[in-house]
Amino acid sequence: MRALLERDAELSKVVTYTTRPPRDGEIDGFDYRFVSLPEFKQMVEDGRVYEHERVYQDYYYGSPRDLFVEGRDGIIELDYKGQMKYQSRHDSVVSLFLLPPDLQELKRRILARSEVSNLDARLANAIEQMRHAQSYDYVVKNDDFEACLAAVERIIQVERIRRQGRMHLQVMAKEIAMNA
Repeated sequence: MRALLERDAELSKVVTYTTRPPRDGEIDGFDYRFVSLPEFKQMVEDGRVYEHERVYQDYYYGSPRDLFVEGRDGIIELDYKGQMKYQSRHDSVVSLFLLPPDLQELKRRILARSEVSNLDARLANAIEQMRHAQSYDYVVKNDDFEACLAAVERIIQVERIRRQGRMHLQVMAKEIAMNA
């Protein structure tokens, strides 16, 4: 996500919420909005959190009700449950699943991010996510960072062309209707 944001000024990261403490190097307001459990529960109750889950049997994660930033394309990291909720709510949401090369590499990447005491739960969750990968619009194998990034950038370009075409079609349809 960082690389995409650095390379594409039209992208905007949608920041999700979590009740876990920040890891080394994480920035509040960019990586997540780090909130206390009582704050999180209040946001859910107030309707400011659209979807949420308790992940790995410890911390809560949730996404904001308002995703869209005028004039920019938002990117957000969600699990398959969040992806399904957003796609059912917004026809403009395009989903992309990044598939690890294999389970050993997935395990290595999890451990490289931070020390974890719940590795088995994280791996089980990742496998559950992969079981739902077919519900995404795109699946990209993430075995080479630059190749994966290039594929994701092409998908974004294609989806922007598709969106523009649909907008032009709507304008033309209105013009036809007015002249009918």
